[in-house]
Amino acid sequence: MKGRLFLPLLLIALSFPLAANSLRIFTLSADEWARPRTGEVIPDFDALRAAVGYWDKGANFAMLIRYPGEDSGEIWASELRDWFISLGIPSDYILLVSGSQDADEVTIIVGNRTELKL
Repeated sequence: MKGRLFLPLLLIALSFPLAANSLRIFTLSADEWARPRTGEVIPDFDALRAAVGYWDKGANFAMLIRYPGEDSGEIWASELRDWFISLGIPSDYILLVSGSQDADEVTIIVGNRTELKL
């Protein structure tokens, strides 16, 4: 009797969509960012290429750029945002947030706007 009940219950449980976390985290180091930056070089940055590729695949996806809190971190994040805009991401899909845990890297979080709380 238990076996007969198991299969229908399993099918019912599997018919409900599971809530999946769409957030992906990409990291750009200060050493990598120190390289000369041009329109030809920027797409070669692994983190940027992966972040743009992932953003492009999602519906209603946005980017959150978390940067070190000092002035140089804000300048870095602003320039990075400008590069993302030049790569085709609308500016209203990019949010800059101060307070990266590591002073020598920027974290790029890409995912659904509701999961990013935007």
